[in-house]
Amino acid sequence: MFDALSFFAQNRARLAKFALLLAAAFLLAGCHRDGESAGQSTPTPAASSEDTIIPTETPSPTVTLTPSQTPTSRPAAPPTQAPTPGPTVSPDIAAVPIRVRQGDFLSTIAARYGVPLDEIISYNHIENPDAMAAGQRLMIPYPANRTTPAETLLPDSEVVYGTAYVDFDTEAFVQEQGGWLAQYAKPWYDGQTLSGAQLVDYVAMRYSVGPRVLLALLETRSGWVTNPEEPQGAAKDFPLGHLATGGGLEVQLEWAADFLNSGFYGWMERGETGIRFRDYSIARGAPGLNPGTIAIQRTLAQDVSFDELSDEIDAFMAAYQRLFGDPFQYDQGRVLPWDLQQPPLQLPWQPDEWWYLTGGPHGAWGAGSSWAALDFVPQDAPIGGCIPAQTWARAVAPGLIVRNNRGELLVDLDEDGDMRTGWVLQYLHLSERPPEETHLQTGDPVGHPSCEGGQAASSHLHIARRYNGVWVAAGGPIPLQLDSWTAFGADTAYEGDLIGPDGQKITACDCREKSINGIPPQK
Repeated sequence: MFDALSFFAQNRARLAKFALLLAAAFLLAGCHRDGESAGQSTPTPAASSEDTIIPTETPSPTVTLTPSQTPTSRPAAPPTQAPTPGPTVSPDIAAVPIRVRQGDFLSTIAARYGVPLDEIISYNHIENPDAMAAGQRLMIPYPANRTTPAETLLPDSEVVYGTAYVDFDTEAFVQEQGGWLAQYAKPWYDGQTLSGAQLVDYVAMRYSVGPRVLLALLETRSGWVTNPEEPQGAAKDFPLGHLATGGGLEVQLEWAADFLNSGFYGWMERGETGIRFRDYSIARGAPGLNPGTIAIQRTLAQDVSFDELSDEIDAFMAAYQRLFGDPFQYDQGRVLPWDLQQPPLQLPWQPDEWWYLTGGPHGAWGAGSSWAALDFVPQDAPIGGCIPAQTWARAVAPGLIVRNNRGELLVDLDEDGDMRTGWVLQYLHLSERPPEETHLQTGDPVGHPSCEGGQAASSHLHIARRYNGVWVAAGGPIPLQLDSWTAFGADTAYEGDLIGPDGQKITACDCREKSINGIPPQK
């Protein structure tokens, strides 16, 4: 149990300081959409990258799940090309994301996390503290009195399901290793059964994370890849060693994939420089590390203390090298080229229709991924509920459907049939979708907005982009452009704008107000 008396004793002076601020801080948070309400596309609940930092219960116990081999030294060679740069914020700060709770005052948030109120206001550029809303994302800046190891572990291209994996056959590799994973099978939808390797690929494709990384994590924590004996105890039910989420291989893989993404994109795009450990302590990711390395560190840190992180990294790298050799042999260089430009895309509906922007930039797949997606609803979609709209969502560009699964279409714009290369579009929450291997033309129907695929409170269309397996932020340096409308992000997921012809501004809103978020018929 969390020892409240001990906590207050250790923080008496700091709490007293903030108690004086309570009377003057009328910052009660109002109603606001959070990550589990309308428009949410997260398929499986997972440990959030924005969980409370101060513990309210006993932290998860340490689990020792085997790897039988002794860690070996890792290569010191740097990537063959400069990795994608990380955040440029001060190396003296470890910033971690949290969400405002219903009923929170900004001063109570400051007291809860032990950070001065004015530092939170300054770091988040808050102009009106009275406008705080439940579900709003804040970055909590901690003094960085310690940093994670500074050694580069993996190139960025190894962590995403992109060009580094074009020649990798997960099923063949798993069968060659002959471990428990090669014997594993899971009942699936429509009477199907997935092998262990197929399940790894399924999660890798959905989250767009590298299957070699998932396999190395699995081997590190439980030995499933190479040990043919049936696992016992926690190693069987929690093969990735994370007891704070559900058991079973699929849930554990999805947890790992979401945290890999949260480390990768949080570091690369959102200024999330802090890494939280099992005991809820915080460290700063070493300045200069690439997103791929931070992704590994952040995932491993969920189940160890800061003092244990180096040994856990050694174990992971030893497992990776035994399975795959030097990771830098797979280096594809910078994952998003400096001169990358989006191909022309049109709005995903007929020119004579009214649609509404109900979700600004937010997670493409899972809470941890890049804020690559936008949400739209047509005028005839039911308000609330999941009855599919009668209006068709339509293809924004020509391409080949390379995946049609549970409400989701992935469309390959270069039509080579490989979702790991080039531009790929994700359409989500659609019913009556065209079959795989359909060649779409711009304007072809791709489905009716619904709730199929993931969690959604009402019918809508969710659209996002990938390039070489990397989710591309809708409001980032390569903004999502649909006809003459350009997406702009905000500090909170689901917020943001579309700027259109003559500077016309449409603001994302969980509503249908033509003057706020309505996109008029195009002339």
